[in-house]
This record gives sequence, structure tokens and C-alpha cells, in this order.
Amino acid sequence: MKRYTLKLATAFIITYVLLMVVVVFTYTQISENFIVNQAENNLIGSGETITKSIDAQLNFDYEHLNDLIDFYIAQSLDPITELYAIQTSLKVQDENYIGFGLLNDNVLTVGGNNWTYIQDFTESVFRQPVAIYTLNQAFDIAGDTPYIFFNIGDYVAYFEAQPYLDQKLAFSTVDSKYVIMSENNTIFYNSFDDSTIKFFYDYLRAEDMAEHSIDYIKADIEDGQSIVERTIFQDEASFIGFYPLSREYSNEHYYLVEIYSESDVLSSMAYLTNILWALFLVIFILFAIGMLVLYKVLEHKTNDIENARLTHYYSKPYIMKINHKGKIKSYNKSFKKLLGEYDVYDYISDFKIKQDETTEHIEDVIRQQKAFTVLFEVGVGKVVYIKFVPIRTSGGYLLIGSDTSNSEGRFDEYKNLALYNKVTHLPNLNSLKQDLQMLFNDHDALIQKNTILAFDIVAFSKINLLLGEKSGERFLAIVSELAKQALEGYPASLYNFDSDVFVVLFKDIENYNWVNRWVTKIIQIFEKPITLDKNFIEADVKIGIFHIESEKYEILNPDVCFDNVMLALNHAKESGQRKDFTYDVSLSMIASREIRMEKDLAIGIKNQEFVMALQPQYNNQLERITGFEALIRWTNPKYANESPLKFIQMAEKNNMIIDIGRIALHETFMIAKEMEPLNVHISINISPVQILQAGFVNDVIAIFEQYELKKHSISLEITETFLIGSFELVINKLKLLQKYGFDIHLDDFGTGYSSLQYLRDLPINTIKIDRAFIINLETDAHSRAIVAMISSLAKNVGLEVIAEGIENEKQNQIVFKSGCDIIQGYLIGPAVNKNEAIKLIQAYNIDKTKTVNVPKSSKQNK
Repeated sequence: MKRYTLKLATAFIITYVLLMVVVVFTYTQISENFIVNQAENNLIGSGETITKSIDAQLNFDYEHLNDLIDFYIAQSLDPITELYAIQTSLKVQDENYIGFGLLNDNVLTVGGNNWTYIQDFTESVFRQPVAIYTLNQAFDIAGDTPYIFFNIGDYVAYFEAQPYLDQKLAFSTVDSKYVIMSENNTIFYNSFDDSTIKFFYDYLRAEDMAEHSIDYIKADIEDGQSIVERTIFQDEASFIGFYPLSREYSNEHYYLVEIYSESDVLSSMAYLTNILWALFLVIFILFAIGMLVLYKVLEHKTNDIENARLTHYYSKPYIMKINHKGKIKSYNKSFKKLLGEYDVYDYISDFKIKQDETTEHIEDVIRQQKAFTVLFEVGVGKVVYIKFVPIRTSGGYLLIGSDTSNSEGRFDEYKNLALYNKVTHLPNLNSLKQDLQMLFNDHDALIQKNTILAFDIVAFSKINLLLGEKSGERFLAIVSELAKQALEGYPASLYNFDSDVFVVLFKDIENYNWVNRWVTKIIQIFEKPITLDKNFIEADVKIGIFHIESEKYEILNPDVCFDNVMLALNHAKESGQRKDFTYDVSLSMIASREIRMEKDLAIGIKNQEFVMALQPQYNNQLERITGFEALIRWTNPKYANESPLKFIQMAEKNNMIIDIGRIALHETFMIAKEMEPLNVHISINISPVQILQAGFVNDVIAIFEQYELKKHSISLEITETFLIGSFELVINKLKLLQKYGFDIHLDDFGTGYSSLQYLRDLPINTIKIDRAFIINLETDAHSRAIVAMISSLAKNVGLEVIAEGIENEKQNQIVFKSGCDIIQGYLIGPAVNKNEAIKLIQAYNIDKTKTVNVPKSSKQNK
């Protein structure tokens, strides 16, 4: 033992001598430049910490105010009034807002006072989200107190800058004076009450700093860097730190400038020289207590060797030490770097344990030394998976962790993609089918009263097209929140799939009136406009309902449930009167009929079962038939009583309309070629699906050239109802077709999203007045006024007008007097085949055996 002690003492002496040599050598190598550089680095670290703190506080206060204003607007309340009502309780740090105002151009209205920004104060300054200035600087009125202004849309709130900033600057490592300036060195606030100099670089020039040195500072500031300069400031040797604040809220790019006394900074660095003396003191203390702790070293020799081996072996993974009760004792460096603010965790139970691994308490898992996974949120939206292996040691456990984010994290991510809607984060169709299967597997649950309900946002695609996909996604998020709120208190789950289709699964309800009450509730909710990006959107919902009554149906399973509720939803969507529909057996019959029709339609395309019927268009002024509208008809006798609109809509849904449209073009152009000598033109309807199809323009031109038709012998009719969603794309294609020699007719004008923009921008030759305005023409003054207005407007911009649905001479006389020359309707004749159409031309144009009576005075006045 004595030999060991002697060797230990010798080792201490040698170590002491070596330490003395090292300390003396190190001390001689430390120079003023090193201390200055170290001081500058420390100041930059301190300054950036303060600016981050200011940025975070500004972000918090700004977003809080923004949320309040959005809330008041959503509630149709005046934000200014409501903010003043809570002014005493609304805090920015520990201070109150001074005032709130409304910005109109360059005039700020606060409490009845109108303050006009001076000309030098540009909109880019006072419109930025966060700005700092005095009333004197901005409005040239009395007041040198600097304020921080929050600008949210046209709403402005402001409060005193000094207490707000002083509270953050109190944490500076060295006492300092400070300035808030812009990137172009304009001073907006300083803490030493000197308002004589408006530009910070003038302080530096006053101390004879060379211009090239100032230019270096400018360059670093323009690059957004944090820098510290050693110079003279106000006759005192100083360090000046320039630290950028966030660009997110300001166009001016504010900088925090701190001015430190050089003597204070260098005094704070005295610890470098004092470290050596501390080392000597530590050595003496070690000698004094060395023998006292020697027996502890021997006592814990085995444990220490084991811990040392583990620590060495697991130096890179994450290590945490806990006691037997699960209290956290320490972390290794890797773990601290991962967690950041690790002191928020006191016990292992404070961690978020991955729940799908075990149902046991985490303390029991550790005692059994089983592996487990913990999820750590280490940033916005970033989750790290750490898998721990417990190892028993003296006094507790070592938890050795490894990052499994690439395996477990990706698995969870894929699972969420498979089971949840990525926009609303609600369970999707896969989740719904899983839950339905679980319901059917539980006989006791299945025999209770359960209902599946689906609702759809009608014309949601229009929102996407009008406002953009991002706005559409925010709209869906709002809808999901409204639905979740409406479901509070109901034993139900909410799902979302196919973008705008939502499903509610009610389980174990008292009676089906619960569902009816909820349907009434959700319809009332959506009767109120939804505010989105300052737009008010009226959301029309259609609802399908299916009661899961296993005793009522011979075949009932999850797939049948889903199909039945979707049938009910589709029936509700097709209904113009009802917003909701409850499934009954007759719907299955309708669905089967539609399936048969779809199959027959495919066969009809293959067998060319489509012909064109021609409805004449008569010109009252010329007293002759001048054209025909070609209308497609399906010759299958099974559907003779069905409206052509039925199979056209079905074809549009499943893209068969492309092939049908191509057949219609060939048939129509062939008829037009045969009727060329008769001096009439033919118009044909074009489906929205057709015109949006890639290659449509080339297809039409190719078929036109195949039949060698004359230019302007064919008119293409488009409906205005689909222009709202595809205006730019449609207008480009129509311009190409019109340039080639096709006339363009705008059908059903006045019934959809009518806009004078169409008459200005669309390359159209003719507008057709829909028969909805003609039906009541004889008795309704409004209809007559609308027809007259449309006719006059069209003539003034050089367009022809065709009135559809003219059934008697009285209607014809009214539209003719209103300025509409061309009519189409049963007064002249219904849609007929080609041979009958030629007979009509013979009768009206050549033999004059048929005429339309229009007062001669009307013709003469034209």
C-alpha cells in the first residue's frame, strides 16, 4: 500500500510539474489578439441569442394578435372595437398596447385621429408586418417615443418599444447601450436618448473611422451577418456588435446594434488568466483528498470499469442514466445535443413512449430490461425515434439508445399515408373499411343501432379552380373542423376520402332520430357562408344515409354498407330538391339500370349507334332557314324514352364522351358537306370533357379537312357553365379554332356564371339566349327586359343572337322586336333527320310554302 502511495505521490508531483510547465507556456502564448477575438465571438453569441429571443417574442405577439383579428372577423365583429375592449388584459410581454387603428392608403386612423404618413415614409415601410418608429418620424407630429407597430392587413396595433426591448437586452452578457437601425443604417430607436444623429454610420464618421472600414461593415450587414467591430464610440474605446433581426416581418431588415465599453468586455475575459490559478487550486485539493477517495476507487472498481467500458463502447449513441424509480439522473453529450432543452424531463414517464409496442408501464419494461422506443419532437414537424435498451448498473439503469427514425419512423409515416387523409388528417377510406369490418366482427355491436352517413361538398372543384389548390385544402380543413364540432357529444367517428367526401359512422345510438337531428344540424351549419382568404363561400352539402340493419338485408357486409351509402349520396346529389336521402332497396335497382346503360353505351360506341338530329334556325329578317343545330341521338330502342342528357352525362363521367364526340363530329361534318349547296351552316355542341382533352384542336381540324368543308360552315357551341373553371385553357383553344375558320357559339347565356368578361375576352361570334328566359316571355316583364338587354348588348359588340325555345308566333314577335333576328324552337320545327331537314329548307327557303309571320313594320324598323 505504501509503495502504491509513493508511486501515486510521485505521479502527482510529476503531474504538478508538467502542469506548471504547460500553464506557463500557455500563458505566454495568450496574446491580446486572442482575448479580443474570443471576446468578439462571445459578444456575437450573446447578441445572436438576444436577437433570437426578440424574434421569437415578436413572432409570438404578432401571431397572437393576428389570431385575435382573424377570430373577430370570422365572428363578423369589428376587430378595433373588440381589441380596445380587452386592451387592459391584452399584453405584449408585461406591457399593454397603446392603441389600435385602421390603415387606409397612407392614413392611419387611431381613436378618431387621422394620422397621415409623411411622403418619405413609403408604403413598404409602414405596410411591413413589424415596424419601429416614432410618431414624429412617421407623421411629423409631436412625439419622440419610439413604438413598435404591428400591421395585419389594414389593422395596426402599437406599443412602446423601450420596455419591450429593454427586457430582452437585460440578458446581455456585458452592459451595453443599444440601437435599432435598418439595413441602410437609419436609426429608429436608441437607448441613450440622442436624437441628433439619424444615421448610425455618422457616429462612426464622427470618430474618424475610414470609409473603407465602414464599407466593410455595410457589406457584412447586406449579407445578413452578425459582426463585432472594435473602435471608438462617443470618445470611448468600445466594441460595437451588429446583429440582424428576422427578415420575416420587415422589409427594412432591422439590426440590433449593441455598444459595449472595451474595458467592461476585456474585464469579462479575465477568467482566461484566472483559469491557471484555479488549476493550481484544483491540484492542491486533489492532493489533499486523493488518499480519502482512494478506497472509494477500489470499492467501486468493478462498477467503474464496467461503466467505463460501456461509456467508451457507446460513446456515439444516446445514453441516459436513471435511478430505480425512473428519475433521470444524467444524459450524455449526444443526448443533450438531440434534446436541446432536456431539463423539461424529470422522469422517464415524461417521455412519449411508442404505444403500439407494449401495454405495460414503462418502469416495468425497464425492470425486465426490454427494449422500447421513445418519440422526440426536435423541430417543427420533425420526430426522432430512439430505441432504448436498459442495462442494469449500480444505483439504477443505463438506457442505451439508437436512432431508428429511418425504419420505425418511415413505417409510421407510410402507415399514416395509408390510413389518414394528408390534407385533413382524418381517417381515410382504408380506416373506414377497417372500422366497418371490426363492427361486423362484433355481433353484439352489430345488432345495436348503427348508421353510416356520407356528405359531399357540391361543386368543390370550382373552389379549387377559382381560389387555387392551397385554398381548397384550407377549405377542406375548415369543413372537417366544423363537422368535428358538430359531432361533439355523438358516439361517432369522422372520415375523409376522395377530397371532398366525408363519412360519419354512428355506433350504438339510441334511435335513428339522432342521425336526423345531426343531419339538420350540419345542414344549418353549412347554410352560413364560410370565410376563406377574405372570401365568403357558400358550401352546398348533399348527404346520403344508410342504417346498418343486419336483420333487414340478406347480404350485408362492410363493402355493401359503403356501396349503399354512396348510392344514397349520389341520389341526393342528383336531386335538385332534397339535400339528404336515406337508402332504400329501390336505389339498387336504379344503380343496376345505370350499370346496364353504361355497358350498352360502350357497345353503342363500338357499333356506331349514334346519329345526328337537326333542329332548324330561322332568320326573321331574311325570312329563311340559315342553319341547323346538330343534336346527338342514341338509336338503342331500350333508351328511346330516356333524355339524351342522361347518356351524355354518363359518358362525360367515364370519358366515353371522347369517342362519342368524335362520332358526332364525323356525322355532323358529313351532313354539312352534303348540305353545302343549300347555303346553311351547321352548329354542334362540344362537351367540356372534349375541349379540355389534349389534342382536341388538332382532332377537330383533321376531321374538318377530311370532309373538305368551307370555312365558317361549322359553328362549335360551348356552354358558359364550364368556362368558370377553365377559362384560360378554353380561350386559347377557341382562338386557334376561330382563327382556322370555325364560328364559336356561346350556349345557354345567362343561366350559369354569366360575365361580361366572356363577351370581351372570348373569341365568340354568337350568343344563344336560353329557353329559360323564353318560357314566360309573354307574361313576365323581367324576361322580356333580359332578352332585350342581351340582344342590344350583343349587337353593340358585333355579335349575333339566337333565341332558343321559341314555340309560338307571339314569342317570336317579342324577341324580334327586342333585336333578336334568329330563332330556334318548335315554332319552326323539332330536331329531325337529314332528309326532313332538307324538306324544311325546300319549304321555307325555296318554295316559300312555309313562312313565319312577323309584322312588316318591325322588319322595316330593323
